Order: sequence, then structure tokens, then C-alpha cells
Amino acid sequence: MNYCSEEDLPIIMQAKHVQSVLGISKGKTYELMNSSDFPTIYLNKRMVVPKDKFFEWLNQDKRKIKRRAIYVSRKG
Repeated sequence: MNYCSEEDLPIIMQAKHVQSVLGISKGKTYELMNSSDFPTIYLNKRMVVPKDKFFEWLNQDKRKIKRRAIYVSRKG
């Protein structure tokens, strides 16, 4: 699934939509949707998230971006 804009997404997003937007694996998507700070709604056995709540979560200022250190070999 490719989405060009926020308007292309359904009002209620399933895991496959979250996975596509964020570009993460299926396992990481479910890990995220099971986390306490993610706005997941449980409908019977299905996990969904309202599009507006997803983008609110995504744009939160309190979230921190984790960066990995890059190591450069100095062989010479």
C-alpha cells in the first residue's frame, strides 16, 4: 500500500496501514500498537487506531528521536 497523503488513509487505521505509513515490520507494528502510549482501540480481537489520534501521537513533542552512533574505521 502506498499513500501519498494523510487524506488517502482510512478514518480507522488497521495495523497494515500503520505498518505502511511508518515503514516498519509487522512485528514492530504490533509491538508499537500494544505499547501504553499508542492510541490503540481494541474491537474484539482487532487493534485499530483513529487516523487523527495516530497523527497526534506521531507529532508529539515529548517523543525523542533515537539515533545510533556511527563508527568509522581509521585504518590507514
